[in-house]
Amino acid sequence: MVILLDVSGSITVNQFKIAKKFAADLVKHFDISKVRTNVAIASYSQYVKTGRTFYDDASQEAVLKAIDGIHYEGAASRLDLAFGLVQFGLFSGKQGARICDKG
Repeated sequence: MVILLDVSGSITVNQFKIAKKFAADLVKHFDISKVRTNVAIASYSQYVKTGRTFYDDASQEAVLKAIDGIHYEGAASRLDLAFGLVQFGLFSGKQGARICDKG
């Protein structure tokens, strides 16, 4: 699973806090581990930042800490860059994503 948080000026500080709480509550409903549900986290505004990759410690505590460590920026919104990071960065085997063998 990838959690992508908007930290741009497109949302208010209060909306950002709500989104972080939602992300943390969501994570608590999964069995977080390398073999069950692994979580990568990124945030975006004018720039995109990776909060954690699939290589990082796959524990619920580590994921919640990464979510808590994301801060509101209130800058421009570059969702295009964020989707690029998710598709070509985080969901890459080089970043620890599971690769489905369709053959």
